[in-house]
Amino acid sequence: MVAGPTWRRLGTAFARASSSHDGSLRSVAARLAAQTVALLLVMLITLEVVVYIITRQTLLGSLETTLKARASQADPNVCHAFQLICGRQSGLSGPSGPPGQPQTREPSDFSGNGSFGFRTFRPISGPSEASAAFVDLDLSLVHADGALGRVLLGPTDARKALQTNRAQCCTVHAFKSQDYLVYTAPIQSNGRVVGAVQTSISEHQYLQTLDTLLEALLVVALLGLITSGGISVALVGRALRPIRAAMQRQRAFVADAAHELRTPLAIQRTVGEVVMAEPSPDDLQAAVAQMLGENQHLTKLVEDLSLLARADTNAVSIERRPVDLSSLVAETTHELAYLAEEKGVSLHAEVKDHITTVGDILRLRQLLLILLDNALKHSPAGGALDVRLSPQDDRVSLQVRDSGPGIEPADLPQIFDRFYRSDRARTGQGSGLGLAIGKWIVEAHGGQIRAGNASPYGAVFTVTLPLARTALTA
Repeated sequence: MVAGPTWRRLGTAFARASSSHDGSLRSVAARLAAQTVALLLVMLITLEVVVYIITRQTLLGSLETTLKARASQADPNVCHAFQLICGRQSGLSGPSGPPGQPQTREPSDFSGNGSFGFRTFRPISGPSEASAAFVDLDLSLVHADGALGRVLLGPTDARKALQTNRAQCCTVHAFKSQDYLVYTAPIQSNGRVVGAVQTSISEHQYLQTLDTLLEALLVVALLGLITSGGISVALVGRALRPIRAAMQRQRAFVADAAHELRTPLAIQRTVGEVVMAEPSPDDLQAAVAQMLGENQHLTKLVEDLSLLARADTNAVSIERRPVDLSSLVAETTHELAYLAEEKGVSLHAEVKDHITTVGDILRLRQLLLILLDNALKHSPAGGALDVRLSPQDDRVSLQVRDSGPGIEPADLPQIFDRFYRSDRARTGQGSGLGLAIGKWIVEAHGGQIRAGNASPYGAVFTVTLPLARTALTA
């Protein structure tokens, strides 16, 4: 016989295909993890850029506010001395003397002790505070206060402020290898520009703060890269876990299907070889009968596989019509009563009347046949099989109990898996697809099915389905 080598080659090919699928899955996982890390990193960098820009604008706005506040101290309505000097130079008279007469106050009257006319300036306590410089229309420095001394950083800005009567907001000028932010505003007297005030402040502390922030953001980006890498690997692994489980189930499904198909094919091949070796009419008739039986088993197996495959893709239609479950259960148990009698099993049905659900009567009948056939297979001669149908609130409960050895607790979680058969069931016949099909039928009707063990022995399968009024409103 060549069946053995053929199936070994099939198993080897399937193992190679499984290994190839595992490699492809690992490659997909690596690509997904890399893409996730890249996406998270881009989002993190974008957030850090936004934080940096907002912080920079906030700090710059704070410096501008400081400069403008410093310049606002040069109010011409109270800086009387500055009005006298600049007014005399521009042909204006100050408010303290007769019109047209020159004033006796000179620029030298401005002392460096922080006093300027009638306005007292707060003394500068450090290089980080704003300095102020006052110029007349000729850009002559009238007074300077601050860490820079008598220095006018932006003469061009001052000239433009005097010419346009508009403040020149915050330009940068270098002085002694250090950048200063400069604000220049014109000073008016009696509606005319008489001079300008220019305030300046060092950008050292501002730039130092930005450098510190940038270093912190780089550290956060590095930590974010490491963290996002770990999170991505964990998330991708978790996301692919169902896929790996599905592939494992697929491999088990194909292996079990191959096993189920191999047995009847091997039997048919063996019978055919025997008949061909010693042909006789009696042997030929028996061989044909046996081959037909195996062919029917193969046909049933292929039909079940086809049904489950179409059910997985939602290609099986389920009718939604009122079904009298009481009549259906009574008729089905009556039909199987003679099979139970032949096996020496007593079949008892306790069915409440007028119980109706909504569904496909053919599929519900198939469900009953699966459960009853499974119970008959595992009930010994002299045993009993009980069927109960009763309403429970807005649902209906169907119980099928046999008198067999029961189900091992370790087998209960997998009892509805395709091709799954516990050790005690492997001695019987069947493909291991019946309960899987039964579970699909129940769930397609909006119900639930569970398996358990009865006391003191036997297995019990419980199906709950919605009653007709509940199913119609669902």
